Amino acid sequence: MFDFVCPPTYDIDWFSTTGKLILFGIVFVVGGILLLLLPKKNKKAIQISKISIAVVLSALEIGRIVWYYLRHLQYGDIFNVWIRINFHMCTIMVWANVLTLLLSTFLKKDNKVLCALYNITFGIGIFGAIMTFVYPEFIDPLFAIWNFRNSQTIFTHILLIVTPIYLLLTKHFKIEIKNLWYNAMGLLLVGNISSLAGACANFNFAYCFYCNFLTSIGINIDFPYYIWFLFLVILLIDYLVYFMFEIVRAKRQHKKLCFKFSKFDIFGTITTFIFVIIHAFVMQAILPNAPTNLGWLFLVPMSIYLAIIVFLNYYLNSQKLNKPNKSL
Repeated sequence: MFDFVCPPTYDIDWFSTTGKLILFGIVFVVGGILLLLLPKKNKKAIQISKISIAVVLSALEIGRIVWYYLRHLQYGDIFNVWIRINFHMCTIMVWANVLTLLLSTFLKKDNKVLCALYNITFGIGIFGAIMTFVYPEFIDPLFAIWNFRNSQTIFTHILLIVTPIYLLLTKHFKIEIKNLWYNAMGLLLVGNISSLAGACANFNFAYCFYCNFLTSIGINIDFPYYIWFLFLVILLIDYLVYFMFEIVRAKRQHKKLCFKFSKFDIFGTITTFIFVIIHAFVMQAILPNAPTNLGWLFLVPMSIYLAIIVFLNYYLNSQKLNKPNKSL
């Protein structure tokens, strides 16, 4: 399983219908078993489960890096730190899930950071993991499916699907339209981190240079404008999912469908879309010159964006506290 040279004993094209059915079969069976076995009522058992999932996700990611480094020592392969740490969307979502699991376990009460993380891991993590099986370019045909190189990829992405669903089933958060803008925030932050690493390493993290999947289905949009297209498509899919949750909840509670957005949600959404537009132009200026350390400039818009969001939250909260109580 941990061999560095492990040719497959059978020939399967993972991009074929048969290959994808096998992969999704593994996802449904393994994911379904995990969701059935994980505790959902006992609070202490749920906390232990969350810590266990966080440990497993961390071990799988660290194990992947160690595996590549040991292969480098044995065969003299080039070991690029940027590439082996990996800054694809799903890798970033692994650490986002680990952070979410740990914070939700040790914090006494939820806050806006956890609310953002719940929605980001649900709306982006699950989408990215499913897309990995729809377009399985990360399954290496040079290795058997049970080799660590491929089994780590498959099981990690299964956990990216299972973890947010488990947190939803254990009522850590609710799917609400008003929180959808957190998904947009997550996409923007992932884009900044991936583009930073992509520019420095000259590697196509999270499709920061080009998108093989779009090209494979006949959609050809010039760089960097396909980023806006992907951003809107992912948000539209998330919106449809969130809207269905809202409809089901309204019917169960026998209430009319009604959406309420706070000023923070509205200003946060507007700010996020502005910075998504800015991000594309920064990409256009920097990425064609890769590899370049100018990629670190992505920290500037990302830091400004986060500072604005934090300030908005602080300012609007202070306005509420200073507002006179009419009931007195």
